[in-house]
Amino acid sequence: MSQKNFYFPKLKKKNINRYCEIRSIASFVPETAISTDEIIKNYGLAFKSPAIIKSVGVDKRHVADEIFEDSDLLCHAAQKCLNRCSFEPDCLSRIFVNKYIGDNILPMTASNLKKKLGNRKAIQAFDIDGGISSFLIAFDLISKYINTGDEHILLASGGIVNRMVSKTDPRVAFLFGDASTAVLFSHSSEKHILASYFYSNCEFYELSYAISPLTIADMGLNTDLPALYDTYRMDNWKKAEEFYRQASIAVSNSLLEESGLSLKEIDMVLVTENNRRIWEITLETLGLSEDKSISLIKDYGNTMSAMLPLQLDFGFSQGKIEKGMTIMMISHGEGISGGGIIYRV
Repeated sequence: MSQKNFYFPKLKKKNINRYCEIRSIASFVPETAISTDEIIKNYGLAFKSPAIIKSVGVDKRHVADEIFEDSDLLCHAAQKCLNRCSFEPDCLSRIFVNKYIGDNILPMTASNLKKKLGNRKAIQAFDIDGGISSFLIAFDLISKYINTGDEHILLASGGIVNRMVSKTDPRVAFLFGDASTAVLFSHSSEKHILASYFYSNCEFYELSYAISPLTIADMGLNTDLPALYDTYRMDNWKKAEEFYRQASIAVSNSLLEESGLSLKEIDMVLVTENNRRIWEITLETLGLSEDKSISLIKDYGNTMSAMLPLQLDFGFSQGKIEKGMTIMMISHGEGISGGGIIYRV
């Protein structure tokens, strides 16, 4: 394997003196689940399920019915999230959404979510795109809004992915699932975000990407309806294996430097499950055992921006994450764009 020294930006000091915390979290997963065997049978594919499961790590994934829009999945999670802490939608000052395609290009899906929640008082509702890394990017941005005076902000992540990918390309047909998670962030007198660090590196720009309608038209596929649902392209992820390793080290070192903690003081490390092997590589690189993390990809697939918050919600609900624990979250996203956050519960 060739060795490269990829560039990662130098950590910069932040001036945060008004803190935020996760007040509530909840998820929504569609009832319908499809196994890898069913995909193979339904589309007449020449694959064996054990090989696919070993390759990408997904045995089954949940898929939204055709009647659902992205904002429907996001709204279900958001309502559960607000109900868990007896919050009314009008308590929110801003509503953010991370999604893949969304209801429409414009207006933004967050605007439709605001409408479906019945919120009348939020001064802003907008989408924060960025694929897999968008949850942590939004998490970091929300901390800055609360630093400047906001009290309660809702972030809804995930939505419909499976519907929009090829059912014959093995690199994507078996990988993705649909799910949504909503997180309510509120002002706190205590510091919970101990560190954050982000980077963008275009070395592997075409490793995984979503194509636009214009690109589909340029390809002469504008009259081919199935092509409109073949929006995500993926190359061989192993081309970037060394980058994933270096990124894991650079992100964790920067987070530990800012927080003043050692890796031994981190109770749990959550990592985006782009596929099972990338999750394993990250933990291996950091010298961590799998029981110090949470893996959901086998039963839920890659849910893009919902991956990390879904892990958080699972951790809270199953008692794996408790008050006082220190959590490191690491994202490997398209671009490649990634980063991490250390959060103390």
